[in-house]
Amino acid sequence: MGIRYGRIAPGTPEPEWHFVSHCDCDGIGGFARLLRERGAGLPALPKTANPCRGLLGPLWRFACDGFAAGQCADRGDWVQPGVQGTGDHGKVAWHLFTEAETTEILARCRREGVTVNSLLLKHLDQAVRPGIRRPHLEIPWMIPVNLRGDISLPDDTENHVSCVVARVAGDDSVETIQRKIRQRLLRGEHRASYLLLNSTGFLSHRAMVKFLAKDRARPAGNIGSFSNIGAWDADKRIAMEDGWLFCPPVVRGQLLGAGCVTFQKRLSLTIQPHPDLASPPDIAAEWMERWIRGM
Repeated sequence: MGIRYGRIAPGTPEPEWHFVSHCDCDGIGGFARLLRERGAGLPALPKTANPCRGLLGPLWRFACDGFAAGQCADRGDWVQPGVQGTGDHGKVAWHLFTEAETTEILARCRREGVTVNSLLLKHLDQAVRPGIRRPHLEIPWMIPVNLRGDISLPDDTENHVSCVVARVAGDDSVETIQRKIRQRLLRGEHRASYLLLNSTGFLSHRAMVKFLAKDRARPAGNIGSFSNIGAWDADKRIAMEDGWLFCPPVVRGQLLGAGCVTFQKRLSLTIQPHPDLASPPDIAAEWMERWIRGM
């Protein structure tokens, strides 16, 4: 459950990898810890733009959505049964855009009236889709949601995260994907997910681990997570010339994790496959090449 971060020092071709436990932090919090350890004075961490509201309503809508969902690609479409993976933890691909390229991506999103998240998820989905067994079906993606401002924990870097699941069809436009994510936020899916996860607080740690392991082994589930931890230090007030990478953990049953962060006006993308899946050694690089080419 280690959240992956990469520091690219000036003049170095490869990142210096760092891992922060997801049990201690979420993606935003872990990055804040790494920057603070290097002397960065950070303002208050970003608060949610999608506040949680209600109790029974979000849970009811969440349950109804689960019953009404159409057929999606499931884990059997991306996991090869009975084939042992390589366990190679080094299969990671990354790309750091220049400041000019990042500015152009942001300008494009403004012109088209879409979010960077929706644009990136569209092309990430297209990059991964050719490798699954039933690419004509919708693919479910887990999208983490920041809950700072809705919930408050003693340390602002602790885990303030929930999620929604976006089911993306192969012919969905960027606008359609954006609308799907927005609808899930308006229905309070992130609120329901947070409530359900924390309702098991009466369980022991051992029982919680068993519960999560069983849940993640179900045939149905998301292909992986796509997480954007936002834009940091756009004014370049932090005395640091490093580039930074970020990628969420890949848990049992998922195919991959993909993450992005914008630090000092430079967007980066990172992909890592699950280390135990039977996949080609260069699959992450293949996904990354398609992801960038599609944009």
